[in-house]
Amino acid sequence: MKTSSLFIGLLILSSCTVVRSYTTKTTDIYGSGVIQRPVVVELEVSEKKVTGTATERAVKNMDAIKSLAVSDALKKAGADVLIEPQFETVTKAGTTTATVTGYPGNYSNFRNIQSSDVELLKVGVLQKANVYQPTEEKKKFRIR
Repeated sequence: MKTSSLFIGLLILSSCTVVRSYTTKTTDIYGSGVIQRPVVVELEVSEKKVTGTATERAVKNMDAIKSLAVSDALKKAGADVLIEPQFETVTKAGTTTATVTGYPGNYSNFRNIQSSDVELLKVGVLQKANVYQPTEEKKKFRIR
């Protein structure tokens, strides 16, 4: 009797567990057989910078914590994209804090491409920024 009561109790407790799962499907729009009409949008960039932070313990992937910091900044600004993000990461006692600062931007006026946009797009493709990304330095301490 005690065994069946224990089993029923465990069954009731386990049935209250909430499990969330998400499924997404994506397709490469540049694959064979897919023709897409380009869409042009305007990007409105704020002149006021926004800052976001994220803190995690035992970080294995620095890009993940940086993404969380960007997400925090975008939520604060109500923005779609962060322009010219600058990151600062600090690891102390196994906890890493990432801080990002940048200009929030919002997309507006989505429309199909027109022939007058082609020259502008050619210029935009040719202009690429040279970005310097320093490698992370690991400090070594010597005990003398």
